[in-house]
Amino acid sequence: MNEEIRRQLTDHLQPRLERYGITPGELTGHFDLVKSGLVNSLEFVELITAMEKRLGIEVDFDAALDAGDFTTFGGLIRTLENSQHG
Repeated sequence: MNEEIRRQLTDHLQPRLERYGITPGELTGHFDLVKSGLVNSLEFVELITAMEKRLGIEVDFDAALDAGDFTTFGGLIRTLENSQHG
């Protein structure tokens, strides 16, 4: 798991984590950001957009959705990582 992307994603989510009483350590690879209620579907898209801007990348949503675990913490990190490498 890319530690820099993990850190930036965790930093971005920090206010929500605090609001919901979730520690960064609970954000395991299988932690589903949407199913857990941490973000709703619109907020998830906004999260992707914010991370694209932070990292200077563009996410291929079709490829990400095909992966099947796009809304998990680990799946999102892999998607962002793959977008960095083209």
